[in-house]
Amino acid sequence: MTEKEKRQERTRWMMNDRFGMFIHFGLYSIPARGEWVRSYEAISVEDYEQYFNSFDPIDYDPKKWAQLAKKAGMKYAVMTTKHHDGFCLFDSQYTDYKATNTPAGRDLIKEYVDAFRQEGIKVGLYYSLLDWHHPDFPAYEDEHHPMRGKEEYKHQNGEHFERYIEYYHAQVRELLTNYGKIDLLWFDFS
Repeated sequence: MTEKEKRQERTRWMMNDRFGMFIHFGLYSIPARGEWVRSYEAISVEDYEQYFNSFDPIDYDPKKWAQLAKKAGMKYAVMTTKHHDGFCLFDSQYTDYKATNTPAGRDLIKEYVDAFRQEGIKVGLYYSLLDWHHPDFPAYEDEHHPMRGKEEYKHQNGEHFERYIEYYHAQVRELLTNYGKIDLLWFDFS
């Protein structure tokens, strides 16, 4: 079997089961101005910290979402594990910037995975390759980084980018190891 045939076989389910949903959720849900709010409004890590300190999604109910998705006929769901702001909804051992360290105090991805699997819906995970919180992610010259062009971030311009690559590889390994079979892994950005 050729590589192309292998890929077609692996992805056949998605060509047939095209009805699903993406769930974008994270710290940016609190200001409720979109997941790019830090970039658009040039919000510093310090000013964004208020959302981390108050993150406790009391209406987070993936069991209900999964039941509604199944009733609607959805075949898959993809949920944000980490968006561009760097905040993780899973219990990563590689960062303290995660839901388990907020007032929520729990692994929200585990709850999502368990709920959607229970309803027989394929599970997908979304992971951003950008990370505006990580100190080794380039800030100064990156056109999307909230601190782009700010003189105090001139030192943060990719000189230790290899450490960031190790970091995100380690987190992706966690996602593919700690939650059983993942049907779809969606990387955002290039």
